[in-house]
Amino acid sequence: MALRNIDINRCLFQYTNITCNRCQEICPQQAICNHKIDSEKCDNCGLCTAVCSTGAIQSDTDYDTMLTAVKNLSPPVLMCKKASPQAMPCLGALNRRLLWALAEKQALAIDTSRCHTCNPAVASWLDGEIEACNTALQEANKAPIKLVHVKESAPAPQPVARRSFFRTLFHAASETAVEIAAAQTNRQYAFDPVIWLTKQNTTPNGLFPHLSLAKNCTVCGLCHMLCPEKALTIRQEANKPALDFNPLKCTACGLCVNNCPQSALILQHNE
Repeated sequence: MALRNIDINRCLFQYTNITCNRCQEICPQQAICNHKIDSEKCDNCGLCTAVCSTGAIQSDTDYDTMLTAVKNLSPPVLMCKKASPQAMPCLGALNRRLLWALAEKQALAIDTSRCHTCNPAVASWLDGEIEACNTALQEANKAPIKLVHVKESAPAPQPVARRSFFRTLFHAASETAVEIAAAQTNRQYAFDPVIWLTKQNTTPNGLFPHLSLAKNCTVCGLCHMLCPEKALTIRQEANKPALDFNPLKCTACGLCVNNCPQSALILQHNE
């Protein structure tokens, strides 16, 4: 049973002039309806996390820590738990911008060899996101993401001396009690990709949204107040307010465009 839910306080559902069903539309198990996740149907693939524009999906997976751990590997390799128990439960939570952040400064490899048989929807999603990222990497003269197959290795059994048998037994019982207690807390993590991308000093490119301002923009500040990620800020320029846009923080949620009283904003993104 997967531990996932939607934080309504972060979901676009609470805003006016906006309709978002990205998580519901992408879910291959049809586990999401009316902004609620059916834990019996959810298989924890993470596709809802990949498409959520406000980081409203909470789960029992600490994506922030796991992605950072991958970045610190040498060489960095993305894989699921079928290849390594310490890896992500599923690679479905990845998107092209996260892949770019991992591959921008060093060569990245990913093991999707099990995805097509395990979860075809995840496989199809990853194929598209990897292709988009590789196009951006090629344009930047950087190494493309390499597809690999990580062989699953079974841990070798360790002989236990008779003298240490009971010591090991008591230690195992203690660890089991700790694990049970931890499981009962149902710990959940909120993952906002914008926060993680910002921490990595990611360089925005064509994979990120682009916002254009028409001449009739009055810099009223409504878009700045509405933006969940604060991708829009107001500064003073020649004693007049001006609007600044940070593509790294934009998730193309559409709140600014749909609520602009002057219809002065044009949002472009390649998804």
